[in-house]
Amino acid sequence: MTLGLSHVVLAGALTASAAGIGGFFYGTSVGAAQEQAAQARANAAADKVRDELQGEIDAHAEQRQSAEYTRQANVREIYHETQKIIDRPVYRNVCIDPDGVGLLDRAATIANGAGLSPSAGAATAATPGSAQ
Repeated sequence: MTLGLSHVVLAGALTASAAGIGGFFYGTSVGAAQEQAAQARANAAADKVRDELQGEIDAHAEQRQSAEYTRQANVREIYHETQKIIDRPVYRNVCIDPDGVGLLDRAATIANGAGLSPSAGAATAATPGSAQ
């Protein structure tokens, strides 16, 4: 009977080992399920916070856009084009026009103490480019 008893003990030990291994795997699966549930709750909470913040951002963007439309409605840009009429050419080899030469001659005559008689280079008639 000792042989039968050792079989019973061995069978009990194997059964206990199998139950222990089964319990281990069951515990790990339960733990993994609990961890996944906790992660899902954390993700849901993070999504809720992100959605609230995005709503606030969208509301501020709408207010900003509305303020910009109001500002643009109040601003008017006016463009004026002016026409410049040049009666004497600006770019040429001679630096001073005849009127300027006459003024310089007269200033030199006065500076030298001569009378106020018109200089030889002064034009007596209106020049074609002068203002009328």
